[in-house]
Amino acid sequence: MNKPNIAVLAGGYSGEYDISIQSATEILGHIDTSRFAPIIVRLDSKESWWAVHSDGRLSNIDKSNFTWLDSSGDTQSFDVAFIVVHGTPGEDGLLQTYFENLNIPFTTGSSESVSTTFNKYLTKNKLRQEGLFVAKSHLIEKGSPLDQDELNNILQLIPPPCFVKPNHGGSSLGVSKVLTKEELLPSINHAFTTGTPSVLIESLLIGKEFSVGVVPGDDLRPIAMPITEIISENDFFDYEAKYEGASQEITPAEISKELADKIRLNAVHAYEYLNCRGMVRVDFIVIEGNRPAILEINSVPGFTKMSLLPQQLAHAGINVRDLLSRIIESSIAN
Repeated sequence: MNKPNIAVLAGGYSGEYDISIQSATEILGHIDTSRFAPIIVRLDSKESWWAVHSDGRLSNIDKSNFTWLDSSGDTQSFDVAFIVVHGTPGEDGLLQTYFENLNIPFTTGSSESVSTTFNKYLTKNKLRQEGLFVAKSHLIEKGSPLDQDELNNILQLIPPPCFVKPNHGGSSLGVSKVLTKEELLPSINHAFTTGTPSVLIESLLIGKEFSVGVVPGDDLRPIAMPITEIISENDFFDYEAKYEGASQEITPAEISKELADKIRLNAVHAYEYLNCRGMVRVDFIVIEGNRPAILEINSVPGFTKMSLLPQQLAHAGINVRDLLSRIIESSIAN
């Protein structure tokens, strides 16, 4: 019996391309090759998708049906798409829509689910309506007039200190901490340089930062991982802190059982409410000592050697190979 072909999708069209390649390489190394036949599919641009063979040879992917030609000239197809593309098109719903149209199973939430979590403003509104605590926020669409009157309105709604960030995106790219009113407009312009269609102004919450992964358990119901406390050497947990070692990460976090249970319950609640699937990471800030606020939902979290989720899986004693097999098999069953 032939083993199912697993496309491990990596790359993408955002500033997170390199991180995605690293994440996908790690995942490729943990997939059980006695049960599955995995191959990296690298997305270099909208026009250039490649199957990357173990010998370095590249085969062009036919995007009309997600197939490629092997060395014998035979057409090969994939049974499952394991999406490890951070940013666009892996976390904004584009790849999910593509695979839904082709009826190919994939390992994340649906196109509706991931496009929601990629939109920080929409996600926060939904979580707020569900009774989960989030920061106050205001949205600016690209092309909106930003004259002094509008800036003054924003400053009245959310005065400094506050955060300005791309509404769509990850890895803290384009994020600024605004301390004075003079910094607001330059920070908005900086956020738009990432290519985001809208920018989020968000109230500053002061407290300790935490992150927790949520993955399917043995019975496929979501379970929360050990919590990581993040102590950044920078003003906040930015790209340098995440991927270049400018932070201290404590797993498991040295917090009370009561607070840990609250964070983990909120993470699973958000995962289920937003119809997430596969591996997800939920970022928090805890204010007033015991009140967790959800900062962000990452539907395709990093899986590099520096990433938080692999650290948490190790502390939980979860075998990565078994988890990946569970995720692949459940995506086929769905």
